[in-house]
Amino acid sequence: MKPQDFNIWLQGVLFVISLYPLLIYFRSKNKIFLFYSLYVICLLFYFSYYGSIVFYDVFFSFRKPIIFYGVQFLAYSFYISFMRELLETKRYIRKWDFVLNATRWVFISFIFLIGVLDVFVSPKDLFVFVAIVLILMTVFAFVSYFVVYKIEASQVKLLIIGSFIYVIMANISLYFSSVSNDLSYDSIIFMEIGAILEILIFALAIGNKIKKISDDKKETQLRFMRSSLEAAELKTIALKAQMNPHFIFNVLNSINNYILKNDIEKASDYLTKFSKLIRRVLKNSTERTISLSQEVEIVKNYIELERLRMKNNFSFYFEKTADLANTQIPPLCLQPFIENAIWHGLHHKKGEKLLKIKICQPDKHTVKIVIVDNGIGRKKASELKNTMKNSSFGSKVTKERILAMHPKNSLFIENFEKENVIEPGTKVTIHLRK
Repeated sequence: MKPQDFNIWLQGVLFVISLYPLLIYFRSKNKIFLFYSLYVICLLFYFSYYGSIVFYDVFFSFRKPIIFYGVQFLAYSFYISFMRELLETKRYIRKWDFVLNATRWVFISFIFLIGVLDVFVSPKDLFVFVAIVLILMTVFAFVSYFVVYKIEASQVKLLIIGSFIYVIMANISLYFSSVSNDLSYDSIIFMEIGAILEILIFALAIGNKIKKISDDKKETQLRFMRSSLEAAELKTIALKAQMNPHFIFNVLNSINNYILKNDIEKASDYLTKFSKLIRRVLKNSTERTISLSQEVEIVKNYIELERLRMKNNFSFYFEKTADLANTQIPPLCLQPFIENAIWHGLHHKKGEKLLKIKICQPDKHTVKIVIVDNGIGRKKASELKNTMKNSSFGSKVTKERILAMHPKNSLFIENFEKENVIEPGTKVTIHLRK
């Protein structure tokens, strides 16, 4: 391949590589892509200076050092900007990031300095000046690689490898251009090969960086989900811790009263039902969800105990026309509403007291649970001091747990309505998606 043909091929490669990340930048606004693209564009213009038929006649038919060297230093300023964004030096090595930023502006100032020197010094002296700057830049580059190597990231090694290859090849090119004119090819070819290898390795570094950003984002989302689940579990534990001691104390107090009255049979029956309930609660407390049939058994067991405590002074009816075994629900979700119905509704009511639970299936995807009592109603219950504080907290947390299971789950608490006449009492309606 002739040198000019190689230059044409090189320009095509650089043009394609520079275009794609630039388009990505306009969509993502990630500066890594912008500085990478600008760096490659500068290399494209720099190598075009060597006479390819693609850009030479348009841009470089007149040779000006400020163009030749200026584009080179502009490329190095974009390279430093690319390095700072890729390695996040401002975050990990703030002091050295300040040095890198200052060096970037030094390179930009050299562009104007070369324009001034071009007027007062010969091309040879100007070449010597640039060569000295490039040698100093090489030393600075190796110091920078040593500093940034402390950053623990795979893209650091790729950046160093790519940069090292380019720096070595650029210095080989500089050496041959200054000591020998007998080469059968232009010494710039070493620099061009180094540039191609460098930008390809940089592309891998960008890929690693984007993958890391994506992985970090996924990890953050997972941590948020875990935190949300843990918060929900803590709320559940807090609810149970608040509810269970109160209930347990009352049950044990009732058993103690039977014992004191020497009613051993009732005390034994009460204790058997109580131990059965506790076993079920403890068994299910570690589960995130249980079957609706298990939850119903706990509720029935709880209602039996409460009826014993209240000397069977309220009636309980249970009706189901749905498949309970294949429907999931968080444990102890129905009990707070049953407790509210009994102790904040029926307990303060005179006359006939009724508690009813109905479970049906309106469609194949939904199970409907209705809990109705004909107690004193929410308005009167709220007027009783301190009676609604714990129940409101329990109902709120329970509602959150039910709604968290499925976006189409719902829970409504309303006044009990019978034959279009609003009566005292409360109706709780829960819709569960199967």
